Amino acid sequence: MKRLNKLRWKFWASCLLGAALALMAIGTTPTGLATASAAADTTVALPNHAPADFIQVRPDIPKGKLETITYNSKSIGVDRKAVIYLPPNYDAKQKYPVLYLMHGIGGNETHWTTLCAANKVLDNLIADKKAVPMIIVMPNGRASAEPPSNNIMSDFNFYAFFEKDLLQDLMPYIESHYSVKADRDHRGITGLSMGGGQGLNFGINNLDKFAFVGGFSSAPNLAPADQNVTKVQNAKDKPSLLWIGCGDKDNLITGSWNLHQGLVKAKIDHVWYVDTGVHEVPVWNNNLYLMAQMLFKPVGSVTPPPSIGGYNGEPISGGMGMGRGPGAGAGPGAGAGPGAGAGAGAGAGRGMTGGGSANAEYNVKRVKGDKPSTGLAGKWLAKDGDNEIKLEFKMEGSKFTGTLENSQMPGAMEFKDGKIEGDKISFSYVRQMNGQDMKISWTGTLSGDEIKLKREAGGGGMPGGGRGTAPKTN
Repeated sequence: MKRLNKLRWKFWASCLLGAALALMAIGTTPTGLATASAAADTTVALPNHAPADFIQVRPDIPKGKLETITYNSKSIGVDRKAVIYLPPNYDAKQKYPVLYLMHGIGGNETHWTTLCAANKVLDNLIADKKAVPMIIVMPNGRASAEPPSNNIMSDFNFYAFFEKDLLQDLMPYIESHYSVKADRDHRGITGLSMGGGQGLNFGINNLDKFAFVGGFSSAPNLAPADQNVTKVQNAKDKPSLLWIGCGDKDNLITGSWNLHQGLVKAKIDHVWYVDTGVHEVPVWNNNLYLMAQMLFKPVGSVTPPPSIGGYNGEPISGGMGMGRGPGAGAGPGAGAGPGAGAGAGAGAGRGMTGGGSANAEYNVKRVKGDKPSTGLAGKWLAKDGDNEIKLEFKMEGSKFTGTLENSQMPGAMEFKDGKIEGDKISFSYVRQMNGQDMKISWTGTLSGDEIKLKREAGGGGMPGGGRGTAPKTN
């Protein structure tokens, strides 16, 4: 009888094994036999950089909505503004995670959607199902009732004061006015430059409130590495994601590097991502593109990106200047230097970014009216996604005057120095952002009912990356 039972057991075992092999052959396995492989199959590996078209407006996908709110800050004593990104098809009956996204020094609540492209990045990621639909709150990180001074570096300490406003005023407002999941597992905070320091400092100070924490090109307001490492070690709640990113030619990389090295030494799980570039918009857009795909997802479900740049801890000189987009700020500490390259970015502003330039190109169409218009005179319109740029030109011989109104920037700008030579036109004006002046120059080519316009805004790592351990250094 015992022998018979053994034979039966072997028979059924072989049948089960054969069935499992057959199911595997056709791509199906019983749940119990495939747990490990199924988990591996669901892990998404991020690329080392965003694709070239990742901030392009795609007309065939749903778009998120931008709202500007005003909330009362009891901690500062004034009403303050923030820009809110609601994901495509936002439904107040659903609950969404929320990311607090901070700007750089000299910036304001509009800069992540004018200088940078936060809404475009998220629209495209959500459409491709690469990011969780989320609400993004973009506040003014300068916490003062006083207007900005002409010397933005004198505002340095106001950025540290924002932590109280964030926790006591802004977050309660968001959680009472929007359909958000109000727990640490569904809250994130990050930012660029001065805002990167805020993101890391505030997030690490409050790990009971933020599970997802990051900083891009963090400025010297970043707390000393040993302080932040100790806080993470002693925190009851550990971060689900701790992201540190920077350009490999940014002379502010030292603070990020020191924090990374401290976390490696303490064996604290984190992402260290080194991009190629200086202190500039493309680095920040790319960091947001990559980090956003890890937000509000189970730990281990997304493999972090390998670094595209390299850094070995040596000081970098002349790397704070911007070269591929308008700058949105940096902290004090190192001199500015010129960047390199060219790229596009909407809007214009001024931060501590050196003497670079930012280019954007637009196809401008004549606005058809009751009266036919020829030549340059008349009204014109350029569209960039939801953004509209309205122009009106008035001819005065070989010169012209006019106005330009950008729907994403405050106020219409008037210019009086327009010149036209053949089909070539040029004009300029000075836009003031947070008390700072920036000259905006436009050049273009007129062809019938279309103008090709170009804008120029002139302002006054270890190889490898990823989560956990990093290559050992001497």
